[in-house]
Amino acid sequence: MNQCVNLRVKILLLAGVLLLCLSPVSATDRIAIDPVPGDLMAGSIIEFTGTTTLPEGTTLQYEFSRKETGNGSVRYGEYSGTGGIIPVEKGAAGLIWKVPILTEGYAPADYVFRIGKEGSGDRVSVQVRLASGAGTPVPMPVATARSICAEFKSPVYVSPGGAFIVRTAPDLNTRCNILAKGDPLAMTIATSSGSHVGIWITSASPVTRYTRFQMISADGSGTAVYDLPNTTEWKSGQYFIYVVEGGKALKVLPDEKEPSAYLAVDVLETKLKTYEKQNPYQKYMILLEEPVINLNEIPDAVSGTPVEINGTTNLNAGTLLDIGVFAADIDRPKQPAFALAGVPVADGTNGYGSWHAVIDTSGRSPGEYIVKVRNGSVEATRLMVLYDSLYEASASSDGTLVAKTYDVDPKAKTVITGTPAGKDGLPADPWIPVIACSAGVICLGVIVSTLRKK
Repeated sequence: MNQCVNLRVKILLLAGVLLLCLSPVSATDRIAIDPVPGDLMAGSIIEFTGTTTLPEGTTLQYEFSRKETGNGSVRYGEYSGTGGIIPVEKGAAGLIWKVPILTEGYAPADYVFRIGKEGSGDRVSVQVRLASGAGTPVPMPVATARSICAEFKSPVYVSPGGAFIVRTAPDLNTRCNILAKGDPLAMTIATSSGSHVGIWITSASPVTRYTRFQMISADGSGTAVYDLPNTTEWKSGQYFIYVVEGGKALKVLPDEKEPSAYLAVDVLETKLKTYEKQNPYQKYMILLEEPVINLNEIPDAVSGTPVEINGTTNLNAGTLLDIGVFAADIDRPKQPAFALAGVPVADGTNGYGSWHAVIDTSGRSPGEYIVKVRNGSVEATRLMVLYDSLYEASASSDGTLVAKTYDVDPKAKTVITGTPAGKDGLPADPWIPVIACSAGVICLGVIVSTLRKK
């Protein structure tokens, strides 16, 4: 009996060991974070390190965010957190990982650092506090006379002592850094003659995983021009552009083996900070959006009068819009009853452009029309209602009611206008009162005659 029990116990133990071997071990069991110093200062570069049992080259994903957010998400402006991916490396004592975090622009507060295997929901975390650094400025974005965009200002950062000037077209401050996909963005750099300029573009989100580098040179007058690549196929979101003044040599260059390898914002900035004195840089941000046109509601109008329409768009100023007005009747040919081409977009407010146009409805019959405003494949539509001037309510000069009566042609089913109007509710036809009075006298005579007979 004891042998049977022992056999069962051994079988159960063996099954348990087998299950442990087959079941996946969570990332939190295989990643450790080294102790973090308690004197971290905002504005400095802090480095999180640790060990792991994961194989060399395994991709780890990290987030660094203010404790209040609770989910490690990255907010626009990056002043409350960041994120990225790093590989597991082979160190002297085993497999290690390192994450440098540049806290330039971060307010003193409690922050949480999380890290785990990419694609896994398991994370290990540690809470740290950033104190105000002595003599370290913490840039707080403010609205300027040129910008009402608060934290969405450009440039986001300028190296101290940098002597070069960057201008963007369109002005990113006017548009609160908003850029529609496919729209051009040009950067003109004024620097020393023949100087090398490096342009880095990297996505704020590790999900987008986009990094691009290009080196340009200033001409004899010290001018270098960079045009943003076509962004039509890019993912929407937040991107950062770094303009690096390299002089005779740029210190930070892409990996020769993987020139397009993704570099997280903090990883790239840590590299740039190392050589900031030799290669000062300026940092810009763009919020890439799907192109959109907004058409405001169109009030009902009298047929034959001009109708003003307006709206907003995230397309660049100077973009030309086409307007078409179509009859709403589906049985009619789809040719516009009215067309207007080349309506320009102007800079508006809150980062969006504005536009307006006037539709001439002369000769247009009353009814419903579809108004379409478009640029390429981007389109907005609204319903426009035109009504006959007969139904236009106009106030009388002396405050009395003006009533109008018209005849209707039974065959053509059209209103016959031209009949004079009468005031104070009086009929327009002068014979109507006479007929009414005669009818009253006759009725009164009949009543009196009946009473006499009784």
